[in-house]
Amino acid sequence: MTPATLRERTLELAKDLDTGDWAPTDLERSIANRLLTAAHPVGCITEHAVRDAVWEGSEPLARVNDGRLSLLLAEITYSLTGNGRDAAGLASAQALLASVNRRGRGGA
Repeated sequence: MTPATLRERTLELAKDLDTGDWAPTDLERSIANRLLTAAHPVGCITEHAVRDAVWEGSEPLARVNDGRLSLLLAEITYSLTGNGRDAAGLASAQALLASVNRRGRGGA
């Protein structure tokens, strides 16, 4: 994984979400909501929050929608813990999670 990988995966998922090629499941929307809730007090996603969210739905999350959200979460974790922290990629990933969360509440 590289810092650019997070941005690439985020852009790909955002495009697929917008075109309907990726329809997040209830589990994926729930995890997005948990991450956004955890990020709210500090303003950004944390490694601890990602690990907790992945633990919550670990096995099913890796299977639904070809594990696409699971891969994104792995790349977020890598960016948070690695030397190549990608602030722009993390912000984009957080915005994508917000889009997923809005879709779960009936928003567009």
